[in-house]
Amino acid sequence: MKRYYLLTLLLALTATMWAQAVAKAKADKDTRHWRYELQPAVGQAPQGCAIVRVWSYSKNANVATSQAGKNAVHGIIFTGYAPSNDSKRLPGRKPLIDDPDAEERFATYFEKFFEDGGLYQRYVSLMGNGVPDQVVKVGKEYKIGLIVTVMVDELRQRLEQDGVLKKMDEIMEGKVPTLMVVPSDQWCKQNGFITAEGQPDYMAAVTTSPELLQAIAQVNTLFADRGFPLKNLESQLKTLKAQRAEDVMTTSKSGADILESPIDQLKNVAHADIWVKMGWTINSVAGGSQQSLSFVLQGLDAYSDKQVAGATGTGQPVYTSQAQLPIMLESAILGHMNSFADQLIAHFTDVQRNGRELVIRIRVFDDFDGGDLESDYDGEELGVIIEEWIADNTLRGKFNTSVATANQMTFENVTVPMQNDRGRDLDARTWLRGLQRFLQQRYGIESKIMTQGLGAATLVIGGK
Repeated sequence: MKRYYLLTLLLALTATMWAQAVAKAKADKDTRHWRYELQPAVGQAPQGCAIVRVWSYSKNANVATSQAGKNAVHGIIFTGYAPSNDSKRLPGRKPLIDDPDAEERFATYFEKFFEDGGLYQRYVSLMGNGVPDQVVKVGKEYKIGLIVTVMVDELRQRLEQDGVLKKMDEIMEGKVPTLMVVPSDQWCKQNGFITAEGQPDYMAAVTTSPELLQAIAQVNTLFADRGFPLKNLESQLKTLKAQRAEDVMTTSKSGADILESPIDQLKNVAHADIWVKMGWTINSVAGGSQQSLSFVLQGLDAYSDKQVAGATGTGQPVYTSQAQLPIMLESAILGHMNSFADQLIAHFTDVQRNGRELVIRIRVFDDFDGGDLESDYDGEELGVIIEEWIADNTLRGKFNTSVATANQMTFENVTVPMQNDRGRDLDARTWLRGLQRFLQQRYGIESKIMTQGLGAATLVIGGK
C-alpha cells in the first residue's frame, strides 16, 4: 500500500512538472512572438515612469497573465504605443529604441534580459496585485488585460549603460544642445509680468512667483533625466544683474538707434542653444472638486528665434485637495517629452550638419571720415568688399542681402558652422569679429560690434 501511495505521488508530481513545463513552453513561445498590445492607461505615474495597459494573448489565461510585465517592458523598448482617442489626457509614447534591427543585433543580450527572472523584472511592477482587470475570450485563446507601471527612465539608463541604447552625446555626435526653460510670453501677460516696453519681465516673475520656480525646477528635471544640459533662469538673471550694464546706445547714419534689449542681454549671458518657453493654466473640473492642468511648450532656437519644437496637452484631473503644481505639470507633460526631445534633437542635428543662420547688419557712424558703403577702396565699393567677405566665410556661400544702401546693409540667413576650428560655438558676435579684423588690417577701418542676442549683430563702421 505504501508503495502504491509513493507511486501515485510520483505520478502526480511528474504530471504537475509536465504541466508547468508545457505552460512555460507556451509562455516562451508567445514571448518569442511577442503577442501583445500596449495602450496608455489612466493613473498618476511616478516620476520617470509610464502607466500602461498591456494585453497579452495565450490559450492559457495564467500564461497570459504571467507574461504581462515582460510584454510591457518589451513594448516600451521596441514598439511604444499610440495615444488614446483623448490624446491630450493619454498621449502616446515612442519606443526607446527606434532601430528595427536592434533586437536582432543584440539578440543574445535581450534573450538573457527577458529570460525568467531576468533583468526586465527590475523595471516593471504589476498593479492590482497582478490580477487582470479585463479577460476576453477570443476564439480558443484568452486576451488578458493588466495595468502595469514601467520605470522608463531607469530602463533607459540601463540600456545606455549596457551599450544597447546610444547616449545623448553619442546621438548628437558629441554636442548636445543646452536648454533654458523660461515662462512663455502669454503666461507673463496673464500674470502681469510685462515691462513698460511690452516685453516679458523675467526678473519680476522669478522673484514674486514661487509657482514659476517650482514649475521650472520640475521641467528642468524632466530634461535633465533625458541628458540635456541646462541653464537655470534664476541663476542667469542674477549673473546678468551683477554685470555692469554697458552703454550700447549709438546712432547710425540713417538715424536709427541700436540697442540690445534685456532679453537679448540674457541670451548673451546664458548662451543656451534652445529656449523652452513654458506656460500652463489650471482648469476646474467636476464642479470645482477636481482640477486639471493644461500646458504649452515651445522650443525656440536662441539664435534665430524660430520655433523648432512644440507640445500641448492636458493632464488627467485630480481632486482639488490633492492638487500640487509640480506633480500635475509632470503628469501632463511626461507623455509628450519623448516627442518634444526628438524635435529638439532633429533640429540640432540639422544645425550641426548644415550650419546655423545669423542676421548681420552693417551701419556707418556719422563721423566716419572714410565716406560710406559706396566709397571706393582699391577700386571696389566698400559694400561690395563686405558682401564678398561674407560670401567667402559662409557655408556654401549661403546668405541673402535684404538691404543695401550707402548707409546700411542687412544680410539675412547668413549660414555659418556651429563651431569654429577651435571647437568653440560661433555666435553672431564671434563670427563678425572676422570681418572686423579684415577691415581693420586690410583697409585701416575701425568698427564697433553691437549684439542683439546670439544670432544677430551689427558692425558699426567708423569708430570703436
